[in-house]
Amino acid sequence: MSLTRKIILVICIIVFVGSAAVILDYVINGMREQRSLEDLARLKTEREDLVTDKGTVIGKYVDLYLANDDIIGWVQVDDTHIDYPVMQTQDDPEYYLRRNFYRESALSGIPFMDAASDIFIPTSNFLIYGHNMKNGTMFHDLLEYEEESFYRDHKTFKFDTIYKGGQGTYEVVAVCYSQIYPADSTEFKYYQYAGITTESEFNDYVRGIKSLSLYETGVVPEYGDQLVTLSTCAYHVKDGRFFVVGRRTDAKQVRPQ
Repeated sequence: MSLTRKIILVICIIVFVGSAAVILDYVINGMREQRSLEDLARLKTEREDLVTDKGTVIGKYVDLYLANDDIIGWVQVDDTHIDYPVMQTQDDPEYYLRRNFYRESALSGIPFMDAASDIFIPTSNFLIYGHNMKNGTMFHDLLEYEEESFYRDHKTFKFDTIYKGGQGTYEVVAVCYSQIYPADSTEFKYYQYAGITTESEFNDYVRGIKSLSLYETGVVPEYGDQLVTLSTCAYHVKDGRFFVVGRRTDAKQVRPQ
């Protein structure tokens, strides 16, 4: 074998080993982060409610609140990995983009609410972001809603604020693909409706999501309804997004108590 071929072979081996190490590290970190999230779920234990200056934290979320008071809710979609705390840091909106519940560096981050959404006002739409992780965690399984057959078996999902009065079931209104558009674009930008406080904004949002929806759900929200939008990345276009909008079934807007 010539010297040139030997050098090429060595380079190929180095590249292969390096790539395998990166993949292995990704898998191991993903498993570690998932175990950490499963541990968080076990912190949901029944105990006495906790009165705070923001409101009354219901018992099953008290231990989570004491561990990190950035938590504002919990989201769950049956038959998926989506069963996670929801964080919010309005002074640093993307703080949890690459951090876990314990504020440690984490590739998958943890679901967090847009700074413009406010459970204490409240706004009409709670916009929640989560990564689309290749290992199936975070909001990856949200894309199951692309199939209408999955929707038919999962017409609702759950979102609780941790405060008394904020626990709810949400029926799916729309399932949509979109993208992040240039600021001067006139396209409907769903991500600009995290802080809906007027009827005209609400109606504009409903029209926009209904026009994008992959299929008709038959659910048409009315002003005063509480909406939740779950958003993740998608790869059909550059800066693509996939999102699911739900309407609370059991109450209109509710201020935490």
